Amino acid sequence: MQPLRIALGLLALVTVFFLVVPAQTTLFSGRRDAGEPTAAVERADATAGSEPAAVPLAVPVATPAVRAIDATPIDTSGLTRLPAVTSGAATPPRPEMPEASAADEVPAAVQAPPPASEPEVASAAAAPDGPSYRLFPRPIAVDARTLKTGDLTLLVEDVEPVASDARCTDGTQAWSCATRARTALRGWIRGRSLMCAVSPDQRDAREITAPCLLGEADVGDWVIRNGWAFAAPGSRYEAAEREAREARRGIWAYGLADDETAARSGG
Repeated sequence: MQPLRIALGLLALVTVFFLVVPAQTTLFSGRRDAGEPTAAVERADATAGSEPAAVPLAVPVATPAVRAIDATPIDTSGLTRLPAVTSGAATPPRPEMPEASAADEVPAAVQAPPPASEPEVASAAAAPDGPSYRLFPRPIAVDARTLKTGDLTLLVEDVEPVASDARCTDGTQAWSCATRARTALRGWIRGRSLMCAVSPDQRDAREITAPCLLGEADVGDWVIRNGWAFAAPGSRYEAAEREAREARRGIWAYGLADDETAARSGG
């Protein structure tokens, strides 16, 4: 019974929907609209038999009168024509310079000298027999005079290192003087580069003896003035060695187990 009641209820809803559907053309009102053209034709026939309706007359609109323009040409004889503007009109005029006469010419002796040309490379080496300055990167000290840089051996000029077997003593303790001197020189250089004056006869040599600079400091003067090497006899470093001895710097702060002659390497 329950399915029957549901079916009757749905049927009632569909019936009510078709009864109250609007008069406009829809999907469900297509059949009703099919009869409307006939009714429209009948209403048109009925209207044709009656009297035609009165058509209102158009009221004329007043238009303003148009003033005619005089075609007489304008007299331009009294007008002043401006000069044509050229591309350089915005540039202020330059004063004309008088031509130089023969009396105004500057004598050759007063004329400015020609610009000096840059010095040639050959002028830098004016003395072909003089030393050339070379940079030796990151030398490693072997002793107080000898340094190695790549496959080159560099000997600091006018410096005599301490002999490798020389012993420095401090009471009952003794150690190698050359090792202490080498350590001091390595700590001062610290991998920095040296600039040395190489003589012409050593330019292709693998072992070079030359004075060297570390920045602005003379390497030979530093190592001798601090008491880590001897000055070569008659060299410019003898005064520095005397100062190191008197101040007891470097190896001069300790007693030498051997005499001074034996402590020299003889190099």
